[in-house]
Amino acid sequence: MPRDSRDTKARLLDIAEMMFAEQGVWNVTNRQITEAAEQKNESALNYHFGDRRELLQAILVRRGRELDKTRGELLKDLGAEPSTPELIHLLVSVYASCLSDENGRHYVRIVDQLRGWLTDWGSGAVAEDEHLQHILEALEKRSDPQRLIAMMMLMAGMTANRAQFMSDGRTLPFGHDEFVDSLSGMLVDVLQGSS
Repeated sequence: MPRDSRDTKARLLDIAEMMFAEQGVWNVTNRQITEAAEQKNESALNYHFGDRRELLQAILVRRGRELDKTRGELLKDLGAEPSTPELIHLLVSVYASCLSDENGRHYVRIVDQLRGWLTDWGSGAVAEDEHLQHILEALEKRSDPQRLIAMMMLMAGMTANRAQFMSDGRTLPFGHDEFVDSLSGMLVDVLQGSS
């Protein structure tokens, strides 16, 4: 792919990520994205990404690869049989690391809008993330699948809420480490709560 084409693709991806986070995935048109990216050809988005689902997939995969690499490194440190609380804390700490910059906050706000995709570990963006899929499958064996879905949706929602507060410049009720520990504890309770 020529450099100009790669630059255009990256710019479209950046603009789409920002607009989806700030205005809503289903509220932004392809035309609005191409205009914001200063593309004269309205079909530029379709040329590079195909349809809306493929564009969303590209956004999730781009950031997801780096997160999954970190998950893999941390997973090694937990040994052969990590506990459920250890796995959940790992999930939360890696995901919450996105809160450190505006692009990461865009990502978690988009993921929150796509929570329905989180219910299918074997397809879509989750399938691209080998270590995430491994952790989710391990947790699914230890719990009711519905609890695991609820846990993932709560993690996505709470992290997106914090991202929104941060992007708005609002005062946060507690620091990052406390957020990670508190959310991890809540998610362990959701996953292991009495049936």
